[in-house]
Amino acid sequence: MPDADKKLRADTQRTRNRLLDVLGRLLEVQGLDVSLPELAREAGVATATVYRHFDDVHELRQEFYRRIVDSLLTEFGALSGSYEGRELFDRTCESWVRVASTWARAATFIRSAEGYVERVHGGDLFVGRLDGVLRPVIVQLVDAGIIPEQDLDYAVLIWVTLFDERVLVDLESAMGWSTERVAATLAGTVLAALGARPSPQ
Repeated sequence: MPDADKKLRADTQRTRNRLLDVLGRLLEVQGLDVSLPELAREAGVATATVYRHFDDVHELRQEFYRRIVDSLLTEFGALSGSYEGRELFDRTCESWVRVASTWARAATFIRSAEGYVERVHGGDLFVGRLDGVLRPVIVQLVDAGIIPEQDLDYAVLIWVTLFDERVLVDLESAMGWSTERVAATLAGTVLAALGARPSPQ
């Protein structure tokens, strides 16, 4: 591949990332009331540049959602080879809160009306990928005897529900909890909800 093509692709990806970063900031401040011309103005690019990357606001939001799921999956992927069982679960919870804290408020505005399990069963690519990473962690908890055997759809649903972006916003912003406290408390709540046996004292 010629160097000019590589440079063009790198420039294109940088512009696309900048647009998504600006969308995240706008979502945090004003919710869904964001237009492509406004995004262009805030990003310091021509409106035509935005339209070269995204056909409409819906596509822009989808790409923003894809990027936040990818950021979680990248973090989780780095953990899976190094940890297992309870430690993998705890590290996953810590990574989830740390990464999601950077975009949690913006993500609250682009929520789907469909339920999590409904989206998994319906073949939603992004949610399916997330489910494919979380489900094996639950299986390891069952195999280690930390939680009883149970319906995996339910178990992952409980985990995802407790780590919902709105919960993170409430605990960190409204209640002033640290990232570490949020992760540890929610992890314990997930385990308790899934029937974890109390640790021996």
